[in-house]
Amino acid sequence: MLRHLLPAATVGIGVLAALSLANDWKLTAPLARAWRRHGGTVRWYVASAPATFVYLAILVVTTWVLLGMPEDARAAFLRAQSTNLRHLSSEPVRVLVRSAFFVTKAELVVWFALFAALLAPAERWLGSARTIAAFATGHVLATAGAAVDVWVHVRYLHAPDTLWNVQDTGASYGFMTLAALMVYRVRGGSRILLGAVLAAVVVYGAVEGTGFTARGHALAVLVGLALYPITHHERVRSRRGAGRSLLDLWRRRSADGPDRGRPGERT
Repeated sequence: MLRHLLPAATVGIGVLAALSLANDWKLTAPLARAWRRHGGTVRWYVASAPATFVYLAILVVTTWVLLGMPEDARAAFLRAQSTNLRHLSSEPVRVLVRSAFFVTKAELVVWFALFAALLAPAERWLGSARTIAAFATGHVLATAGAAVDVWVHVRYLHAPDTLWNVQDTGASYGFMTLAALMVYRVRGGSRILLGAVLAAVVVYGAVEGTGFTARGHALAVLVGLALYPITHHERVRSRRGAGRSLLDLWRRRSADGPDRGRPGERT
């Protein structure tokens, strides 16, 4: 019962907060003060990476819709969007596109934090078009690699036939591709830390028995590293001067792309 009331309660709290902010009620006075102090930075951060935050907004909507479904219907719906072998062999384009737009409630919280922290700086650096292209390339190639891995295990390594219909949806392959590209952007300790994390992902995926998803993540990292040539575009290279660490790229004064506000710069 509580689970069914939670969405309505969330909407109610949101409406109350909006009314409170609009009318300067004491209930939200601290929030209003914080927004007056930091709102400009938040607006800049979101506007500087439109593709990232539009994608996150879509994930919020699709996750909200999924939460409103009965559990059995939700599981059936996600299976229908999955990039498993059965779907990839019959309708690959549909599932490759749709699978990237559905995550679980817990994953949404994680992805919101990771996308805002890592993909927004990546988009400011690469530009929206290259960011979308890199994300899509990693999603498609890693999905295809994971599917081949499942096929080999089912066909030759006696894995269960149920893997033909396994559920595989989410944003992780595209994210790992862009995370790997960011190795070429940051320097110093941030590059070492990010490189170590990515190396751990690749090594973990190479270990037999970790599952096809882990190998998909490892392949996505390798795809991202292989996309190094796109970082040599003139506009991409021109944005590389400011900020050495990820922390620098979260700050307005040191983030790259000072000319992002000019029309026609989304390339």
